[in-house]
Amino acid sequence: MAKRQRTVTIDEEILAKVRELADGHLSAVVNAALAEHVDRMARRGALRDLLDGWEQSVGPVGDHDASEAVAAFDELEVPSNGARLPDAAGSPRLRRAICGR
Repeated sequence: MAKRQRTVTIDEEILAKVRELADGHLSAVVNAALAEHVDRMARRGALRDLLDGWEQSVGPVGDHDASEAVAAFDELEVPSNGARLPDAAGSPRLRRAICGR
């Protein structure tokens, strides 16, 4: 795949960890992290569309089902900062918790 050079700003602490752990291959680390992030954004977009379709077809998700779904997604994907997804109380809150809107 073709590469393009760009300038990015990175927190000093993160840069120090990358230098320590990645043998000086900063571009490879940044590329891999960005690819993973873009993939996660695409999955969340697809999930958002799926939830919208389900809500239109069968109505809002109940509190119990929403809480179980958030717990399942929480186990699958914990952000690197360690934050946990909040409990949900219905589809709009579930969508915000999982998809950020």
